Amino acid sequence: MRRKLLMSTLLSAVFAHLSLAQEVYKIEGVTVTATREREKSLEIPVRVDSVPEEEIELDKPNHIRDDLNSVPGVLITQVAASLGHATAIRLPINYGPYYLYLQDGIPVQSSGFFNHNGLWWTSWESSLEDIEVLKGVGTAVYGSDAIGAVVNVKSEEPSKVLKRNILLEGGSYGYFRIRSKLSDTKGKNTYLTAISFSRSDGWREKTEFKRGEILLKDIYRIDSVGSVEVSFLANKMDAKMAGYLDYQSFKDNPKSSGLPSDLEDPYRKVDMARLSAKYAGRLTTKDRLRLIAYLRFNRNRYVATWIPKAYPERDLKTYTLGFLNQYIHRYGSGKIILGLDLEGTKANNHYYQTRPDVNIWGRLYPQGNIYKYDVNFYNVAPYLHGVYKYKRLKITAGLRYDYARYEYNNKLTAGDFGVWYRPDDRSNSFSHLSPKLGLVFSINKNSSLFARYAHGFRIPQAGSLYELKKNFQEKGLKPEKADSYEVGYKAKLSGLGLILNVSAYYMEIKDKIITVRERSVSYRANAGKTRHKGLEVGVEYFLSEDLKLRASYSVSKHKYVSFNTGREDYSGKEMSMAPRDLANVRLIYNPFFEKRLTAELEYQHVGPYYMDDNNTKKHGGYDILNLKAEYRLKDNLKIFGKVYNLTDRLYAETANIAYGRERYRPGIPRTIYVGFDMVW
Repeated sequence: MRRKLLMSTLLSAVFAHLSLAQEVYKIEGVTVTATREREKSLEIPVRVDSVPEEEIELDKPNHIRDDLNSVPGVLITQVAASLGHATAIRLPINYGPYYLYLQDGIPVQSSGFFNHNGLWWTSWESSLEDIEVLKGVGTAVYGSDAIGAVVNVKSEEPSKVLKRNILLEGGSYGYFRIRSKLSDTKGKNTYLTAISFSRSDGWREKTEFKRGEILLKDIYRIDSVGSVEVSFLANKMDAKMAGYLDYQSFKDNPKSSGLPSDLEDPYRKVDMARLSAKYAGRLTTKDRLRLIAYLRFNRNRYVATWIPKAYPERDLKTYTLGFLNQYIHRYGSGKIILGLDLEGTKANNHYYQTRPDVNIWGRLYPQGNIYKYDVNFYNVAPYLHGVYKYKRLKITAGLRYDYARYEYNNKLTAGDFGVWYRPDDRSNSFSHLSPKLGLVFSINKNSSLFARYAHGFRIPQAGSLYELKKNFQEKGLKPEKADSYEVGYKAKLSGLGLILNVSAYYMEIKDKIITVRERSVSYRANAGKTRHKGLEVGVEYFLSEDLKLRASYSVSKHKYVSFNTGREDYSGKEMSMAPRDLANVRLIYNPFFEKRLTAELEYQHVGPYYMDDNNTKKHGGYDILNLKAEYRLKDNLKIFGKVYNLTDRLYAETANIAYGRERYRPGIPRTIYVGFDMVW
């Protein structure tokens, strides 16, 4: 009933006011994420949604989900660390390596060492111009992990004139943020410097954090088409992590950490630094070259709060050198892109327990070094992407070959160590071929239909290969494989002030890596298959001269086709933590009598889902309201305010059943932020 009411409201809002919307809505409709080329969204056979700059400016996000959850079919949930996240895009809420996160087109982490919190390694606090989300399996430009989506966080372009900016913001629970930017053009050089710092005491116990970030960018214009861009991005976060709550604690004391009293410092410390250089230039009138080189450092340190009493700690460092190369040849109305991606990563991983030996569920968790190893990881990937146009029909085809290799060096004694098992030195290699095919039919210059097939994959992670448990049998793992089919309709009806995007998808993931338990032994194997299908709708529409609607709605279903762990058989059942539907509706008011004021009322809906894979209990989802506003005091000075969870509703952002008990992660209560933003 609620879903029907929501859809009825959206359709009524769109079609009941067509006579009022004579104003042209200005939108670029250009994306760079699909192929790294600037392309019109209407002319590519993929669903790429973006968060517009005006929305980012009004949101001034305190968590990257504040922007991304407005995108159709996207749900970013806040997890243990205050700025951490789990993602659900064409998949259930999950922590697995099914998403490729980019900063200005460059991966933020190596595919062999995926971190589900990867978006905290982007520039979303210091400099954010746009976020593009390529839904489903990626194009030939992208390899492992690009199954659910490719998320590209784009920093701002330097200004053509001198521009200074300072933002100060304060809020509930000791929140404070300062951000400063400086940008200008000197001759053929344009530059941007952006610095930010934020901190909070956290609304729950043990959720405080501090985070700093700096972005330096310089672009040298060689000529009208050629340029060299050098950028440096670094960020650092020091945070604490809360745990789950049982249902009674969730109801009675949602601010509690959910952690036992003997865990005083559930820390999470994260560092990242990246230096990159990009060259783009023309070889001839039909041939262009794009070269990207980058050096990247990631470090992730934390306490494993989910292993009670033992609380082992991890320190993972990765050092990466990468190259992303493209040669583009245009012919007639088509083009060919030849690409070669190269990446090498050296990882140092130390997992250890400082607490005395402890017995948990009849298993020994001993004090000392659990794992200590180095891994050299290499990835080589040539690819081809072609475009051919015949009248109103455009055909795109792609083919990518990936070769990945791990070289593992164990620094401890191989064999059993309590509940753990350390394998001997070894190497593992994986190769995969990924075809893509797409069609776009231009109905007219403002609308198009598209259809697409894409095959994707993800390689086994280093942790799956080298961090084993006692009595594990080593089995040969291979990549998971995904086949995705999609059809859609895109329209930009400027005369009506309407933008409409509709797409339907069907995806199967085969050879899923699962843990199989048989009697006294267990092993990881490619033994699972899942099915994912859904419908996504995005609408932008001027209801009147001063009132705009931006709405998204999606409905999906995620099922196990075959999934037998040896102890449980989930085949035919719905996957847990997979909301049946999602909605985000934003009404943006900019009154004609007071153009200095902009206000937004946001409605966020997350539908029901099963809390466990046996489908024994459902979580009802939640609905919350947010209010945001800004007022321009002068041409260069704005004040702003935001209220999240306007009605102060108690709700669970995630809820699941694990290890035989219900676990709830409470969503934020009513939270208020105010500040000013000055540009001169």
